[in-house]
Amino acid sequence: MQIDRGLLQGTYCGVYSTEGKNVASRLARAYTGDNIASYGRQHVTAYRTPAAAKAAYYSIVKTVLSCTASKPAPTHARKITENRVVKGAAGPTRVIRWYDYPLPSDPGSEAGGFPYAITLRGTTVSVLAFSGYGPGMSAPSFDRLARTAAAKLPR
Repeated sequence: MQIDRGLLQGTYCGVYSTEGKNVASRLARAYTGDNIASYGRQHVTAYRTPAAAKAAYYSIVKTVLSCTASKPAPTHARKITENRVVKGAAGPTRVIRWYDYPLPSDPGSEAGGFPYAITLRGTTVSVLAFSGYGPGMSAPSFDRLARTAAAKLPR
């Protein structure tokens, strides 16, 4: 069981963007890039039944697509630039990417990329969530990471 001691970055859309109901166990780990402008985390949640995992997967996808919890600054706007399935992953893996960009009223501000990869495999759901300034991690790099993470999930 994960004990949250405040060491992981908060999730963008709250707990329902990383897990649903009927949780049997969970694991979370954080990743950092070469500076604090880039970081990520993975939440792996095991459910009691394949049906509970499937319900959680679809609930997480819906939550991420409709998230308003982490609104951009008043000088920025947000759009979803990707909502697709990763080919070749070991289980259904959906990538959803937000992109926050500065409005013309704030020309010196940084844009940001926020990709999520949600994978269902048996009774397990994995959520990768990353953040980075600029466009963030490229789509091919994120797809490779999502495929690798999905392949390591228990069956």
